[in-house]
Amino acid sequence: MTGMERVPMGPPWSVDLIADLHAGVLPPEVAAQLRPRVEADAEANEILRALDATLEDLRALPPIPMPDHVAARIDAALAAEARPGIAPVVSLNDARRRRNRRLGFGGAGVLVAAAAAFGIVLAVSPGAQQPAGNNAAQPPANTTSQVTPPLALKRDELGTAVGEVLKAQNYGPLETPDRLAGCLKGGGITSSGNPLGISPINLEGKDAVMAILPAGLGKYRLVVLDPDTCGPDKPQGVLADTTVGQR
Repeated sequence: MTGMERVPMGPPWSVDLIADLHAGVLPPEVAAQLRPRVEADAEANEILRALDATLEDLRALPPIPMPDHVAARIDAALAAEARPGIAPVVSLNDARRRRNRRLGFGGAGVLVAAAAAFGIVLAVSPGAQQPAGNNAAQPPANTTSQVTPPLALKRDELGTAVGEVLKAQNYGPLETPDRLAGCLKGGGITSSGNPLGISPINLEGKDAVMAILPAGLGKYRLVVLDPDTCGPDKPQGVLADTTVGQR
């Protein structure tokens, strides 16, 4: 079969065929023979010009941002996926790329969103296997539970604790989500739903609680609260409030 025999006959040609020619998806030898014939036909050439104008209009459109509530839900899901006990353990970058593929982001066409946060690998250590005991008498086990001290941080080090705090849902002395909501309200901070992560910390020698809130795709709002003084109408209970992430 020759190249000429593969070229669709016309005019007229279908709009779909002209659109394929315009998009460059036809075989090169077919396009080379078809284009001059299409451009020589007034009606077909008018369709080509309309497609050119449509592309120019699309290129002139402003970027389409992802809505904040959608970004917050994605960040919350990724943070939950990275917590201990959920496998496989991946970096937030890899998780976001996989999530974007599931949601249909990326590829040809209009890019809806692509951003990653920190690329922090949240590792989960498997439980240590206890060696089998023997019949000999063993010393009594120490029943005193070891309490891990909270992270000790300075104000300019809050971003370094994001990986650890994202793995936790420990309200510490705040005890309940309602108490957290009251403390956030007192500082004029609005947040919907549970925090992405929350954990007791020690901020420059003072016991506190650090909550991570969504702040847009790839960004986190870090709020540090004094459990002794925070509450509704008590802005002094907010010890730190900053946003970190990709600029």
